[in-house]
Amino acid sequence: MNCNVVFTDTAKSDLGDIAVNLAELSKDKNLAIRFVRELQEKTKILEQFPESGSIPRDRVLKSSGYRFLVYKDYLLFYLYEKEANTAYVMAIFNGKRDYMRVMKKFL
Repeated sequence: MNCNVVFTDTAKSDLGDIAVNLAELSKDKNLAIRFVRELQEKTKILEQFPESGSIPRDRVLKSSGYRFLVYKDYLLFYLYEKEANTAYVMAIFNGKRDYMRVMKKFL
């Protein structure tokens, strides 16, 4: 049975911010939309392989059950709840940022 993939409100907001920033930087709205769709497509792997994401090195994130996927310069952090067979995409952001600072709000 396929795992459900759910984008939290924060992750949806992150996608919107990424689209706006890319559209402003590139002056190409279609490029921004296409990139956000690619980010969303990256999570499709979780439907079949919900535990396929990398485990963070940080012990707090690791012990909290977080995993992440990488797409280009972006990190997609998620939690997998086995009992509910659901992967919750918690946050999506540029990997050049300090991910612990971003993820602290979830701990």
